[in-house]
Order: sequence, then structure tokens, then C-alpha cells
Amino acid sequence: MARRKQDLERTPGLPQGFQPLANPTLVAKPPEGSGWIHEIKFDGYRFQLRVESGRATWFTRNGYDWSHKLPALSAFAGELPDCILDGELCALDDQDQPSFSALASALASGETDALIFFAFDVLWADDVDLRPYSLQTRKTRLRQVLDAGGEWIEDHIRYVEPLPDAPAAALHRAACQMRLEGIVSKRLDENYRTGRTQAWLKAKCRLGQELVVGGYKTSPQGHFKGLLTGVYEGEQLVYAGAVKTGFDERVVRQLTPRLKALERRLTPFAGAQPKASGGDRLHYVEPRLVAQAEIAEWTASRKVRQASFKGLRDDKPPHEVRREG
Repeated sequence: MARRKQDLERTPGLPQGFQPLANPTLVAKPPEGSGWIHEIKFDGYRFQLRVESGRATWFTRNGYDWSHKLPALSAFAGELPDCILDGELCALDDQDQPSFSALASALASGETDALIFFAFDVLWADDVDLRPYSLQTRKTRLRQVLDAGGEWIEDHIRYVEPLPDAPAAALHRAACQMRLEGIVSKRLDENYRTGRTQAWLKAKCRLGQELVVGGYKTSPQGHFKGLLTGVYEGEQLVYAGAVKTGFDERVVRQLTPRLKALERRLTPFAGAQPKASGGDRLHYVEPRLVAQAEIAEWTASRKVRQASFKGLRDDKPPHEVRREG
């Protein structure tokens, strides 16, 4: 049970290094009831921001330090008081909506100055470890931390407001109509629970799936025709189908050298194998890249249907990729 706000205890000294994150559980429908708040599910990269004595450190969800990739954001974040924040790094499109493909492109090119960090939780601030306290207490403290950074902070680091008080099903429908990723529902009275937790639940608008890249296809003329992908089942990489759409000229230009550098002679897939048709050539690669894709569904033969490429996930180790849904 979360501690009460009046019991806040100071614990001087910011915890060192990356702190384990809370992760929501995927559900078909968001929960109803007064004990929950609902937030937008942002389509980006999960990051933990650590600020100490004016120095900002950006950890991916697996604890890798990516501060060198975010120099402008680091400079702005350094104006915050000492804290550890949890949130999502996003790129916004022309409609001011998060775009994963734009984010992947910005990180690949190093053009990250316009990225925005959406902060939805705080683990530590003002000499207090806030993880044992309720989300309600943490949200209040998060707002105070960001306000301390000055008015400019919202241009670069934004507070994630809970969605309006309404039935969760209606909020989820509205998010889907706006072509958002979905919503995340969180229990107001719970502490910050690390690992996969039932205190945080995510309901998606469309199926998203991380896929390990095990190869690619080219036409008889050598033109790129899609990725061969898989997911891990135990220690084996199992073929999950081809991703054939979502590749414009720019994306192919970025992907091609990375794929060629990883080429191998034998398939990395266990069991059923991809098949060539119409003279297409199959090229296999070391399974070191992770693709983010949108899919219509998983078929009865456990393959993705109508998969569309959104970008590479350099923050995700391939061996952690499992089938969702």
C-alpha cells in the first residue's frame, strides 16, 4: 500500500545510476472506476531522466545512457532541480501528434533538438524517494518539479495531464479517433511498482508489435521489397512474417547499409522458413535489429498480417522481443 503524503521522509542523496521502471500490462479494454486516472499513450521511446547538480542523464528503458544523443534536451533539463523523472521522448508531426517514424529518423540522423520529453511520473525529488507514495502524491510533486524549471520548460519537457473525467471506454474511443497510440490507466492510490504491473494498464488503438529483423527481400533487379522478421519463443527466433510497407526512399536509404553490414549466409530462424516468390531473393542478417511495426492482426499460423514499418528500435534488445496480443 502506498504511503500517505504527510509521511514523506527525506532521504538525502540522489540514487546513483538507472532505476528500474514500472511497465503497464496490455489489456483489451481500459478499466472503469473512480480509483483510476487515464493518460495518453505516447508513441515514442521510454526514457528515465536523471538530473543532478545541473547535469542531465538520459537512460533508455533498458538502462543505456543516451545522453550524447540528446545534447539540446540535456542542456534544458539541466535547469531542473535534482530529480529522477519517467516519461516518453517523442517527435511531433504537422498535426502536433507523436510520430514514431519521425522520432526514429531524428535519432538516426542526430537531428534531435526539436524532440519533446513527456514526463508522466517522478521517482525522486527534493531529497525524497517518491516511489513508496501514491501516484496522486507523485503527480503533484512532478508538476512542482517542472514548474521550478521556468516557463520555457514546456517547449521541451511537458507534464502529462490526466485525461478529463469521463468513462474510460469513451476516452479510449476518442484517443483512437484522434489516431493516437491508445491510453494508459493508472491506479491513483498505488506506489511506483517496478516491473510489469497491474497498477498500470495499457489499451491500444491499433496493434503494435516489435519484431526482430532476420533478413530482407529484394526483387530480381535488386530493389528492396521488405523485411523478414521474427519473435523469440524461448531461446529460438521464430519466423513471424514479412513487413512489406512503410518504406519510402529515405527509410530504405537509412536501412540498407545497416542490413548489408549484418548479412550472413544461413537463416537465423528456427522451424518454418520464409519463402521467395516471383524471383525475389532472400537475404539473411544477424538478428541484432528490432523493428517497430503496425499490424492488422496475428494469423492462425502465427504470422503478422498487413504489417507496416514504423522505424527501428535501438533501445530494445532483440532477445526481449516476444509476441504481443
